[in-house]
Amino acid sequence: MRFSAPICLTASLLLACTPKTAQQDTAVQKTETPSVTSQTKTAQIPLLTPAIIHSDPSLSGPRLNQARISPDGRMVTVLQGRDTDAFQQDLWAYDPGTGKGRRLVSSTDLLGAPEELSDEEKNRRERARIKGKGIVAYSWDSKGEQILFPLGGDVFVYRVGDGKAVRVTNTSGYETDARISPSGRYVSYVREDELYVTDLTNGRETRLSFGAGGTIRNATASFVVQEELARSTGYWMSPDERLMAYEQIDESPVKIEHRIEFGADGIRNVAQRYPFAGTDNVRVKLGVVPVSGGETVWVDIGNNPDIYLARVYWSKDSGTLYVGILSRDEKTLRLLAVDPKTGASHELFRETSPTWINVRGDFVPLSDGGFLWSSERSGFWHIYRYDKDGKNPRAITSGNWPVTKVNCVNEEEGRIYFTGWQQSALERQIYSIGLDGTNLRQISRGKGWHSASFSKNCRSYIETFSDKNTPPQTRVFDNTGKPQMWLNENRVDEHHPYFPYLKAHITPEFGQIAAEDGQMMDYNLYKPLNMQKGKTYPVITFVYGGPGVQRVGNFWGEDKQLLAEAFAQHGFVVFQLDSRGATGRGKKFEDVLYRSMGHTEVQDQAKGAAFLKALPYVDGDRTGLYGWSYGGYMTLHMLAQTDLYKA
Repeated sequence: MRFSAPICLTASLLLACTPKTAQQDTAVQKTETPSVTSQTKTAQIPLLTPAIIHSDPSLSGPRLNQARISPDGRMVTVLQGRDTDAFQQDLWAYDPGTGKGRRLVSSTDLLGAPEELSDEEKNRRERARIKGKGIVAYSWDSKGEQILFPLGGDVFVYRVGDGKAVRVTNTSGYETDARISPSGRYVSYVREDELYVTDLTNGRETRLSFGAGGTIRNATASFVVQEELARSTGYWMSPDERLMAYEQIDESPVKIEHRIEFGADGIRNVAQRYPFAGTDNVRVKLGVVPVSGGETVWVDIGNNPDIYLARVYWSKDSGTLYVGILSRDEKTLRLLAVDPKTGASHELFRETSPTWINVRGDFVPLSDGGFLWSSERSGFWHIYRYDKDGKNPRAITSGNWPVTKVNCVNEEEGRIYFTGWQQSALERQIYSIGLDGTNLRQISRGKGWHSASFSKNCRSYIETFSDKNTPPQTRVFDNTGKPQMWLNENRVDEHHPYFPYLKAHITPEFGQIAAEDGQMMDYNLYKPLNMQKGKTYPVITFVYGGPGVQRVGNFWGEDKQLLAEAFAQHGFVVFQLDSRGATGRGKKFEDVLYRSMGHTEVQDQAKGAAFLKALPYVDGDRTGLYGWSYGGYMTLHMLAQTDLYKA
C-alpha cells in the first residue's frame, strides 16, 4: 500500500559555512515534484532516532531475499529474516496457488551452535555486500527436487520429496562457493583453495585441482575481480556436467600492504596482498578438468600476463568455452572461443573504448550455437545477437536508453525479458522483446523501481517494487504482467514498524540541473517539515559521485532515505545530486570522469550548491556535506577545492 504523508527523526547537527560569492549559471528543469500531503506539528507525533533506524524490526518491513520460482513452478522460495532479527535468514517456501508460506529450514536449529565463518567466507560476503547471516545463498537443481545451501562452513541439500535437509560435507575445513549441478547429481565447492565435487548418488568426493599453497590458489577469484568486476566465482561446470573449468591465481607478484581494521572488539593491523594502480597484478591461468577427475588442460589465454580474466561461459552443447579477457587499462575486452579438449583458443571479437569498458554478465548461449551479448558500443547498454563464429552482430534493442539487465530468454517463444528504462532514469521497468528485435512491450506497471526474478521457462516472474513512498513489495506475475499472488505486500498498516512514524513522512522533490556540457543531472530534495514562510534553513548535501552507482531514483532508499528524512524533520534541507559519472544514464554521462576524478564531479556538485543557494528558503551560510566510500573522497575534495562548504 502506498502512502503519501510527511517521518520525523531527531538529530543534532550545527553547520556554519562561508558561501561562495561568485555566481554560477544554474539551468534548472523540474521533472517531477511529489508533494507532502500533510504538515503535522512535530511535538504531536513520535520522533525517530538513529538508534531506531538501525534496530530491529527494520522500518522497511519484512525482508525477502533471493526470491525464486522453483523449476517446476510448484513453489516460490525465499530467504526470509525473522521478526526478532531481520538479518537471521531461514529458507522459506510459498505456494503460488494459496499464497501460504512455510519454513523449510531453520538456520539456527540445523546447526545447533553459533555459526562460525572462515576468513575467506567473511571476505566473500563483504565483497558481495551480504549483510545477512544464517542461510545467505541457495540454488535449485533443474528438476526442482533439491535445494543446496551452505551453512556454518559446510554444505547441505534440502530434499523436496521428503522435506529433509541432508549434510553433504562435515569437515574441519570450510567449504565456500558451493553449487549444485543442473541435474542435481553433483555438488561442487572450494576447500582450502582446492576444487572438489561430491557425487550425491554415492556420496563420493573427488578432488579436481592440485597445487594450491602459499600464493597459489585454485578455483577462487582474485580480490580485484571480486571487488571491481563483480565476479565472485572461480570455477564453471559445463552444462553436460562432464567438464569443469577453473581459474588458478598466483599472488606472488602482488606486494603485501597493511591496513587498519576498526571493530567492536578493537583495532587490528591486517596484512594483505593489494595491487595498487601501477603495481603488479596476480598472474592468472585457466584450466579444464573432467568432473570425474584427471589431468587439467590449460587454456591458451595469450602471453600478456597483465590482464583480467573477466568472464567465463559455456556454450549450450558444452563444446565451446567462451572467455572474456580485459586489458589492464580496461580499454579492450576480447572474447575468446576455446576448445575445452585441447585448450586452443581464437579471438571471436573485441570491444574497445577510449576511456574504459564496463563489464557485465549478460552472455546467453543459444541453441543454434550463437549467443546474446550486451554492449555499450552505441552509448547505451543494448542486446546484440551473434552467430557462432562471433560475426554478424544484430542489435535487438536500440535507442537512447539502457537495458540494465537481461532477465530471461525463451527461445521456443522467441522472446527476451529484460529490465531497463525508456522514459526516465529515475525508474526501472520490465520489458519483453522478440529475438528478432520486434514487438517491444513494457510489462511492468506504475512509476517507480521494478526488478524481476524469472522462472527458468520465463512464464512467470517475481517482482520487487518500491518508490519513495512504498517500502519494497514482492509479488508474483505471469510473463504478460498479470499479478498472480503476493509474497510480501508490506502494507504500512498499524502492524507495520513504520506506521507510528507515518504521519511525518516526507516525499522528496525530483528535478534536474544542467551540467557545463548541457547534460542534465537528476537530483532529489527533501524540504524541512513544517516550513515557515520567510525562514531560511541549513542544507546538508548527501554526495557519492563515483562511477557504477546511481543514488537518485524513485526507489525506497532503506536506511539512507530514512537518514535524509531524519535531517529534514529536524529542520534541514537535504539535497542529493547524481553528478556526471553516475551510472544508468549512458556512457557519455559516465565517461566524463575519465582521468578527471575529483574534478568534474566536484564542479557538478558546485552547480548543485549554487542552485540550492538561489532557493529562497535556503541559508547559504550554513551548508554541509555527508558522504561515505567514494562519497567520503568527494566530501574531502569539495571541502578542499571550494569555499561552498565548511562541514
